[in-house]
Amino acid sequence: MISNWTKNRMAYMLIGGSVDVPTYFLLGSGSGTAYVTQTDLYNPWDRQAVTSTNGSVPLKITWTGDWNAVEISGNQLREWGMVSSGTGVAGSVWSRNTMANALTFDGTTELRIQETWEIF
Repeated sequence: MISNWTKNRMAYMLIGGSVDVPTYFLLGSGSGTAYVTQTDLYNPWDRQAVTSTNGSVPLKITWTGDWNAVEISGNQLREWGMVSSGTGVAGSVWSRNTMANALTFDGTTELRIQETWEIF
C-alpha cells in the first residue's frame, strides 16, 4: 500500500519539486495492518538497494529486490516497504506491505520481492 507521504511526494514532484525516488527496500518483522498514514516499518531489520526497475508497461512500474540466503538467515519477514533516503534501516516509507504469517529464513532460501505500482 502506498502511503499518504508518497502521495505528497508525487504531488510535489508534479509542481517541479526535487524528489528522491524509491531506491531501497526495507524488510521487517513487525506485524499489523498497513495504513496509509504510516511513514515507517514497525520493526525493520534490513535495507537493500533495488536490484532492478521496470517501467515498460504503460501506467505501471515494478521494483525488484533480491536477497541471498546468508543475508536473511535467522530473520522473520512480516513487513516490507520502499524508501528513497536515510541510512541503515531508517527512512520514510513510500509503501508498507504486511503478511499475516511470518516467513522465517533458515539460511537455505533466497528472497525476491517485486512491488508493482499502477497509476490510475
